[in-house]
Amino acid sequence: MKDNWFKEQMTSAKQNSGLWAGFADVVQSMLNSIVMPLIERTANRKSLYSMDKDDLRKRMGELGKFFYIDGKNSASLPVLLSQRLDEIHFKGTNRPIEATLWREFKNLAATWAPLYAPVDQAKFPYGSYFVTRDELETAKGKYGDFFLTSRGRISVALNDVYDVYSDTDPSKVLDEFMRQFKMVIEPLIPLHIVFDGMGYHLRFELVERKIVFTLAGASAKIQSGTWYIESLQTEISAESVSTNLKVTQTLSNIPRPLETVLVQMDDMRLDAWALDVVPVPMIRPTQGADARLVVADGIASIQTLGFRGCNVEFTSGGIIGYEFPDGIDRAILPISAADVGKINSIIYLDTF
Repeated sequence: MKDNWFKEQMTSAKQNSGLWAGFADVVQSMLNSIVMPLIERTANRKSLYSMDKDDLRKRMGELGKFFYIDGKNSASLPVLLSQRLDEIHFKGTNRPIEATLWREFKNLAATWAPLYAPVDQAKFPYGSYFVTRDELETAKGKYGDFFLTSRGRISVALNDVYDVYSDTDPSKVLDEFMRQFKMVIEPLIPLHIVFDGMGYHLRFELVERKIVFTLAGASAKIQSGTWYIESLQTEISAESVSTNLKVTQTLSNIPRPLETVLVQMDDMRLDAWALDVVPVPMIRPTQGADARLVVADGIASIQTLGFRGCNVEFTSGGIIGYEFPDGIDRAILPISAADVGKINSIIYLDTF
């Protein structure tokens, strides 16, 4: 409130009077210290985030046990109460239970597990045997068909519970957990559902050992349209599977020295240059015979030299990449003998 506001509402004669001026100051002081704080506090009650802490706790108490919140961190109370108010729309479902366990117990993952009972009540009286949905298939062989009951239990991982109460005596962890559980979680369980207690389990992961299958050998006939090498552009192979193929045909060797030469960027098209190309002489069929590329009986084969594959550039400008099977000295190229003459160059790709 503006200073001297009450005094300014009086006439000039009363403002200059000592008694009236003193009375105005007392009323002004009372307004500033008592009335205005009450008006501001009342105005702040419109929002949970601006509400006074005492008013917020009173509001939570009026909502009942369903909205119980652990008030250890008072700064988070508005957010927590907003979440609980939103969960009222899911009352009667498992969402409030699982969300509250996650929120109040340091991200503790838990699930609501409905219980099933055997249909054959004469042989298995109601209450003598209950199973969760995960156990149904195993139990059907002995107990027959099951029906859904109005009972359920909450399943949590025991090792996660001990992580939440790491600073508590291990022998008292479950007692402390159940004490807080009865205070926070039990009011959320629908009245028409019978709570059948907690279900504890150990959570662990088993990493299965990788199995690698190695093909020791294979034999095949070379037929028209069937090739040992597929284009790198269309091949999709399993990561853990390797296939070794061997060409059984003996080809004549044409002696040619494989001396290392300097390969310059202007020797070939820029978009055909690969970063993993090694300085091994490229094969140029148009410049003469090469022992690494042999055409026999209408089939073109290339010497692998321990590399992982090659790029074939044709005189038309097209470039196709091929990958060599592991462990072979010579591979069959899916290129007809007639198209070998259209090859401009072949460049080996480095090992993996």
